Amino acid sequence: MNKFYPIIAGIIIVIIASSLAFYSQQDASEMSVDTSPNAITIGALLPATGDLASHGSDSNLAVQLAVEDFNKHLIALDSDYSMELIVEDTQTDPVVALEKIQSLNSKGISLIVGTQTSAELNNIKSYADSNGMLLISPSSTSPKLAIDDNIYRLIPDDTKQGKVLAELFVYDGIKVIVPIYRGDVWGDGLYESTLDSFVSLGGTVDPGIRYSPEVTVFSSEASLLDGIVSNYVQDGYTNDEIAVLVIGFSEVVHLFNFVGSYDNLRNVSWYGSDGSSNDDAITSDKIATAFATDVGLVTTQFSAPDSPTVQHINQALIEQTGSIPNAYAYSAYDAVWLIGNAVLETGSTDSAVIISALPDVAATYDDGAIGKITFNDAGDLAISNYALWSIGEDGWYLHGYYHVSENAFDFYDE
Repeated sequence: MNKFYPIIAGIIIVIIASSLAFYSQQDASEMSVDTSPNAITIGALLPATGDLASHGSDSNLAVQLAVEDFNKHLIALDSDYSMELIVEDTQTDPVVALEKIQSLNSKGISLIVGTQTSAELNNIKSYADSNGMLLISPSSTSPKLAIDDNIYRLIPDDTKQGKVLAELFVYDGIKVIVPIYRGDVWGDGLYESTLDSFVSLGGTVDPGIRYSPEVTVFSSEASLLDGIVSNYVQDGYTNDEIAVLVIGFSEVVHLFNFVGSYDNLRNVSWYGSDGSSNDDAITSDKIATAFATDVGLVTTQFSAPDSPTVQHINQALIEQTGSIPNAYAYSAYDAVWLIGNAVLETGSTDSAVIISALPDVAATYDDGAIGKITFNDAGDLAISNYALWSIGEDGWYLHGYYHVSENAFDFYDE
């Protein structure tokens, strides 16, 4: 027998088990919702499919775990409350996300964890606001959504990540950045914040290439990118002074499959952001993995501090998926607990009451996964450190950290 067969079989079993766990929750959306006064019914708008499915899967598993843990907490308190979860697959599609939130609202569910992406959130926020629904997103970062509304985001907006990327470019001696970025509210926002931050530090940012989220064949984009980098080389910049910044989701796998044939693009450094950071879709593709390894890809993602809660989530999700979850899983877990604690604190499941109480409840939630939670005026996480991820022979690994309070990097492999 081929020695790899048992390994492959084990991987298949893990994938099937994870899929069954996810879709068992999906089936719950067709069941009747408990409307009794002691029922805390939470909806989750997360992608099981689409361009951010791998991140959405981790978030979904974390939400399920949080509901299980919170129900144990309620039993320990001898509380009459119980928590129920209804999950909807948004397919990483803003149009589908709107359909799904309408479905949840029709069931009387107004306390929601989601969405995963800013484009989805942007498309449903008006509906959520007009219907008095609470949304807690574990991962939306667009600065455009940093406004006063019914949305809380357990992650800083991308004015922070743009600054981290710019500081990283300066640290690495990069003088010119050539961006290729997803053309939606998230990609546009991170592109603009990174551009502004890097230019303020004396760097040069090319206008770059904005691509449609529907693109899967990047042949023309790869050729254009090669031409842009070639022009900077001809202008006298060295390969060490030029970098490509890719701002995208799992579609960057397709991009990596096309750019590898261009020497100019293989000879410069590549950076990525939270949308592709620690994404198994990249490391599951041999060509994409080889390219990312060769160019020393470094990606940024907000970071949760090491804690017993993080270790608990890691252990539970590794048993189901075989890998450490992305950081959004920690935010998704905490979102459930914030809603549950707010219900216990106020004695109400009314969304308007929970929306009002959430900042004070968050301030006293000391044993969560993402550490101290302080919301800014827009209802977003005010501050966070960032992890730097790279890809090696064994997949994703922690390359280092950016400590925001010290404005300093800490690299593990230097």
